[in-house]
Amino acid sequence: MEDDFQDAKQTVNLDGTQVRGYRAWRRHATLAMAAYALLAVAAAVARLAHPAPVLPDDADQHPPADTGMVPLSVPEIQRLITLALPRQTGSGRDIEFQVRWSHWRRRHHARARWYHYRKRLMPVSEH
Repeated sequence: MEDDFQDAKQTVNLDGTQVRGYRAWRRHATLAMAAYALLAVAAAVARLAHPAPVLPDDADQHPPADTGMVPLSVPEIQRLITLALPRQTGSGRDIEFQVRWSHWRRRHHARARWYHYRKRLMPVSEH
């Protein structure tokens, strides 16, 4: 629960209001939580459609050529939605770069996870 609250504060700016009255605070908090709920549902749907992670079976296994990608997270979906919104400045090249960066980061994260799991399979004396 604490992680979700911290994530909501960072992702949808739940704590970033400077209102004076309860009514304005309630409106801001309601809108922020609705936005976070939408992002959380989108991430859960993406996770369900995502294939199972590629993980090692033993400590001596060599890494596969393709470890896959991690599923989309709430902050990643928020970044991609923000990219899709019209801006006054910027170009399509920025959007292409950000999408490629997201793809690379998710692949890199999956590869790092594979090595982390392999390291955890090693006996204690080999660490």
